[in-house]
Amino acid sequence: MKFSTSIKHFQDAVNKVTQAIPNKALDPRYENLHMTLENQSLTLFATDGEMSITASTDVESADQGNLGVKARTILDFLRSMYDTEVSFEVERQQMSEQGIVNIATDKGRYKIPCTFESKAEKQEKSYDIEFVLPSVDLLNLIHKTIFACSIDGMRPAMMGVLFEIENNNLTAVSTDGHRLVRFRKSCDVSQQEKQKVVIPARVLSVLQKLIGEGVVTISIDSVNKSIRFSMDGLVLDAALIVEQYPNYEAVIPLENDKKLTVERSLFYDSVKRVGRFSSIGDIRFSISPSSLQLSAENINEGESAQENLSCNYDNEPIDIGFNAKFIEAALAHLDEDNVVVELSSPTTAVILKPEKEKDDDRLIILVMPVRINN
Repeated sequence: MKFSTSIKHFQDAVNKVTQAIPNKALDPRYENLHMTLENQSLTLFATDGEMSITASTDVESADQGNLGVKARTILDFLRSMYDTEVSFEVERQQMSEQGIVNIATDKGRYKIPCTFESKAEKQEKSYDIEFVLPSVDLLNLIHKTIFACSIDGMRPAMMGVLFEIENNNLTAVSTDGHRLVRFRKSCDVSQQEKQKVVIPARVLSVLQKLIGEGVVTISIDSVNKSIRFSMDGLVLDAALIVEQYPNYEAVIPLENDKKLTVERSLFYDSVKRVGRFSSIGDIRFSISPSSLQLSAENINEGESAQENLSCNYDNEPIDIGFNAKFIEAALAHLDEDNVVVELSSPTTAVILKPEKEKDDDRLIILVMPVRINN
């Protein structure tokens, strides 16, 4: 079995596929990069048991066959190489399922071991939901939601992003219990009955690195609880989170009658500066008509900060405290020039959203307040 290609061409495909392999693979079954050669096409496959990535790349060859090599070994080799033509020739050891891959370039010869019993069995899926999103829209959706996912292993459902699909609308939700993001987007999917799936945050994080230009086809197998993302020459398959997602709608306040409008970039910069002076990471907002005062202090070190911003607010004064990092992250994921903050009381969650909503997507970010000392 022989094939040839360029280092860069081969490395691009290997880098994508090996995203499925964790840095520390605890199970040796998931350490291999699987390669299948057929019709001058090399198909690469890697999995961690929960997520798998398949990519195809053109090579020069008249042979066919399959083998597996240690993913870390081939990755380390490729990262140390310069771009040049490279050829691979596989030798099977006598009376064994083991072999050697002979690698040749213009400057050197290299050998790495391989196996001929490493091709993973892929379970056939039956997808009952399928729709297409432009890659830029999917990237935007992931960017807007993934930051608010929980990292608490005791709440596995919240370690993913909820997708609700119904009547040409896609709603994506993430929460860690202290903040919540709901992002609604129009999409072309004829799903009359609402379907809910929870996609692991790790899967979406890997997907961010793989998405290029074009469109992404999203296929869901609601029976076997799996999802597939298909792009040009690349497929990511993953298991969905089976635990039920919490009722997020119950925590979204409906009676926040006080509205503050402020320039997003100025607000964001002030939160970053003032929040650094807090000993416990909190920040106080003192809101009065036409004025927003931000303050924080570190009593132990004798440090404090205070800034004032102009705003549009015509309700009764209110003091409310937040985790500065949560407000900072929320503002970083809003794109409009001005942001609206809807609030009710010092103990009620606030909603941050763009002043002007786009025609085909609607975003709100909810942040819970914290107790502040007077």
